[in-house]
Amino acid sequence: MDKKELWLQLRTYYFDHVVQPGLFDRIAAKFGNANPSYHAFAHKIARKHGWKTGFALRALNEYKKFIYLGLVSDFHVTPSKIIDVVWHEHLLFSKAYREFCDQVIHQPFDHFPELVPMEDQTGRFSAQYLDTIALYKKEFDLDPPVDIWGNTKFDQEQVKQNGFTSKKKETLGDSGSTYDSTPLYNHFESEPATSYPEFTGFGDGDFGGGGASGDFGSDSSSDGGGDSGGDGGGCSGGCGGGD
Repeated sequence: MDKKELWLQLRTYYFDHVVQPGLFDRIAAKFGNANPSYHAFAHKIARKHGWKTGFALRALNEYKKFIYLGLVSDFHVTPSKIIDVVWHEHLLFSKAYREFCDQVIHQPFDHFPELVPMEDQTGRFSAQYLDTIALYKKEFDLDPPVDIWGNTKFDQEQVKQNGFTSKKKETLGDSGSTYDSTPLYNHFESEPATSYPEFTGFGDGDFGGGGASGDFGSDSSSDGGGDSGGDGGGCSGGCGGGD
């Protein structure tokens, strides 16, 4: 599977696995027939964390990008605070998350949280976060949205001066990324921009749906509620392996 195929798998994944058998018709009746499980999952996250549903939908889209980056990188990526919240919510559906790894991305994608804050580990997560942001810009040819990915709280020069670097996958027994070095957006240059708005900065709604998605039961604004600043550090993700 090349980068384009991987991204198409992710962008058309609507979290159907999180819906328990027998509940799909009820979910569809409440949220409509267009990707009801996607909207139901976003609505659940929004209610739990005090976000608006439009913001939660955008966070789900950015979470897909984070997963993509973790799969194509040669280092362990680190999410923002908002992305980490979404990741944790996905992991809570343990069976659904296993099925997502097995059936959609076809490999494990493990979560490695920081157990005890230590300078060297925190510094490495800081470096990984900065590298994750840089990889996002390279692959999508866009700056990540600040309200979801945050302004990095780590001073890039300080990280470099202290000698912290991202932990490469091969140091954990993996072979690193097997994907080509061509950025993802280059694989879609011949496609209509309206079909893939995630490469133009207008991908706020469902991928493939175009435009911002409506809210269900709350304010339809796409702004997050509460603390929506996304600072990096604290955990990392990778394909198999572990510290």
